[in-house]
Amino acid sequence: KHLTSESKDTFQEIKNVYQESLNQKSISPKLLIKIKNFMENLRSALDFTAHGIFNKYGDHSKSDQNIYFPYAWGGLDLNGFRSKNSIEKCIPGLNNTRPDIVAKIESYQHFSNASNYWLPKFMELNNKNKHQRLTPQTRKEVKELRISSGNVGMNLSGGASIKIFGNAQIRMGNAIIDGNQTISPDSPAQIFGPAKQEVITWISFHFTDNNEPVVPLLKKFLDGIESIVDELSKM
Repeated sequence: KHLTSESKDTFQEIKNVYQESLNQKSISPKLLIKIKNFMENLRSALDFTAHGIFNKYGDHSKSDQNIYFPYAWGGLDLNGFRSKNSIEKCIPGLNNTRPDIVAKIESYQHFSNASNYWLPKFMELNNKNKHQRLTPQTRKEVKELRISSGNVGMNLSGGASIKIFGNAQIRMGNAIIDGNQTISPDSPAQIFGPAKQEVITWISFHFTDNNEPVVPLLKKFLDGIESIVDELSKM
């Protein structure tokens, strides 16, 4: 329970750093470190819970047993989960001593309830450190104007604007922006020649591997694991 309590504090810190990263439009190392600590602590909370169950109800006849929390990956159904003897492999002896706990662990799996979809996603992100790969998501919106031609570009954001008078021109790579116009995020430029302009704002960060938005998914992880640890610690 200490690890889930600590993860609550880390989650609040993640939300603060997350907003800073959105404002700066870059994924900060500080954000990745906090997500890493958050994920690892929650995984440890599950595995410590499995160890606690094993210590009370497991089969200790063999030495050096690898105890960890049983889970079904996304493509596995209940029959497949049972046929692989997944819970017995993770917590030896539990099938014989506490079948009620076995049933409870099965109820946490994604195949038991659609709302448990987060568990295999959590394990998948953790197993290969995929929680360190984030992708900024964008949508076209009137917030920032980006104009580029070749290796040359400029950005206008907020209330910024450029007014070009008379016969003046702006040459950008192989493109020309003629005079007698005001350029702003609300008024894109009239450009002659090869150029690209777009109005963009960053709205969220997603995990690269599953395209899930970071903060809502982390909240699912926290709430789900806190509930599992609390229930199993009472059994």
